[in-house]
Amino acid sequence: MILSLLYTNNRYEVVAYFNYQSQKTTIYNKKKKVHKKKNTEYIGDSTIIYQNPEDVKISGDNTNNLIYIYLESFENTFLDTENGGIKNVNCLPELTELAKQNTNFSNTDQLGGALPFTGTTWTIASMTSQFTGLPLKVEVANDMDKQNRFMPGAKTIGDILNENGYIQELMIGSQKEFAGTDKLFLQHGFDKISDISSLKKQYSIRKDDLNQWGLKDYKLFELAKNELTELSQKGKFNFTMATIDCHMPQGFLCKYCPNTYENRYENIYACQSKLINSFIDWCKSQSWYENTTIVLVGDHPTMAQQYVNDVPSDYQRTTYNCFINSKVTTDQIKNRQFTHMDMYPTTLAAMGFNIEGNKLALGTNLFSELPTIIEKYGQDYINEEVQKSSEYLDKNIYQFN
Repeated sequence: MILSLLYTNNRYEVVAYFNYQSQKTTIYNKKKKVHKKKNTEYIGDSTIIYQNPEDVKISGDNTNNLIYIYLESFENTFLDTENGGIKNVNCLPELTELAKQNTNFSNTDQLGGALPFTGTTWTIASMTSQFTGLPLKVEVANDMDKQNRFMPGAKTIGDILNENGYIQELMIGSQKEFAGTDKLFLQHGFDKISDISSLKKQYSIRKDDLNQWGLKDYKLFELAKNELTELSQKGKFNFTMATIDCHMPQGFLCKYCPNTYENRYENIYACQSKLINSFIDWCKSQSWYENTTIVLVGDHPTMAQQYVNDVPSDYQRTTYNCFINSKVTTDQIKNRQFTHMDMYPTTLAAMGFNIEGNKLALGTNLFSELPTIIEKYGQDYINEEVQKSSEYLDKNIYQFN
């Protein structure tokens, strides 16, 4: 029993959690007067940790459409060593080329990505952090479906795009109610969610197209083309979707998966690489492609532990990212320290929006010259602060039942 308790505490940091909950942070409610130089562009203040999006001027002419894809459990570990992973053979050749040909923000001088961070390391938490620039702080990982409202005080990507006249749809192969996914998106600017229930009513779905979570990804991408074609005819759009085939504990094989890699999971990754690349190729053939920014982001490192037991202790596991058709560029893409929270302003910037000060919530626009909050203050300090209780967040952002 003692060993079990010690293991549990070591694995989930239970004692640390309760210790931090007894402390309070003030990083969210510190106000700082902005001093702007006349006749110069204000690039921001690196000493600001939290920036309330309600106080930020966000503007843009001729901004792009958005296709945003959350890639389930997609981490760079499964690249070969030459490209930043640990494998002898690259399981993601197509996505490797996409990242090289477009913009990949990396924590190293090879391909890399976002660092795992408190409140961002499971699916709904990752979605939330990328969508709001804030970590998800809950007692139980997936209990947001029990809340009436999902972070009602947060201003999200969905809210900003809604204000700018975008038609927005989320497409997932699972149930939209799981972990409060429907509330996160529908309460923050989205017009529609296509999930397993609605897709079954709308399309012909065969038994072979399903796994225990819902639709297999090859079918999801097939139907996504239909949904996108319809959505693109309505005006400016944000089409967001999430894959599922790499979900723990073993992932889901489909009829397109190869049998050429060492284990099951590597073959699923390889299949995903081809499916996603094929979908991007289809997008390139569409009339709206040139005016559309596509963002590919791994939602969190895989929880399928048996497939990462061989990861060296000194290797930093990170999630994949790729920005396609960004309206802005930067040379500062290598050796960056960032989290999923930085995807919030970075995505808007890639679409062509101007974000005064380049900060939204805890996120920093990676296309700007500003350092992220963990580059400025260190990951340990910021990680400790976000684990502490916050009266500001509870009262103004989360507003739990």
